[in-house]
Amino acid sequence: MTPNQLHSSDRFAAELLQSRQLSRKFANALAQPLAFKSRPLHRFAAGVSLCKAGDRVTQLPFVMSGRLDAVAHVPGVQGGQIVPISFRAGEMAFLSYLFNQLPSGSDLVVGEPSTIQWLPLKDIETCLLNDQGLLLMLVGFLGQRLREVQARERNWAARGVQTRLCAGLARMAADLPSRSDGRNVVVATHEQIAASCGISRPKASIALKALEGDGVLKLGRGWIEVLNLRGLIERSD
Repeated sequence: MTPNQLHSSDRFAAELLQSRQLSRKFANALAQPLAFKSRPLHRFAAGVSLCKAGDRVTQLPFVMSGRLDAVAHVPGVQGGQIVPISFRAGEMAFLSYLFNQLPSGSDLVVGEPSTIQWLPLKDIETCLLNDQGLLLMLVGFLGQRLREVQARERNWAARGVQTRLCAGLARMAADLPSRSDGRNVVVATHEQIAASCGISRPKASIALKALEGDGVLKLGRGWIEVLNLRGLIERSD
């Protein structure tokens, strides 16, 4: 089944999965020419800002472990900000800043304790210009990332609080690494969930409690377990 034949929420999950696969494939292809193994490791606690909106991007982080969040500030959106995309182990963040001199359009924040390697933009660009195969791989990834963005943003602004929250949680659940016990546990506070979905924290908390009452979620301190992923997806359209 192709992404275009899927339910819209399933389609986004499929597009996201394909984006991550291409991102990791691209990073893996760069590992040897950029000598990843010889580069120093940097460890950061959750909440640390690695880049602010408006900063000049001169180096990209390769995520060894953990999660980095792009945080976009959106005037007029409930909560004031959204997390349109996250970067996980095996991925490089902010690849769209290659071959341009534009400042960052969003903050890059450590979403959970992470280990990264910094890769100078100029080193990556030189490597790509010397290897047409790598350059074509980047183009393929960016095209896929655009399709993912279009799937995610379609009708997003018109959604209500619970619909937006369900869509955000469905996205996070689809992005979770697999667990041996098969559970879908999103490690995040109500405030982080609200920011990711572009809604206020009080409204997010009310909607989360309603979903828990319906048996869709189980709420814990700093975590949310998705008990009925299909039910969550159905409420996100």
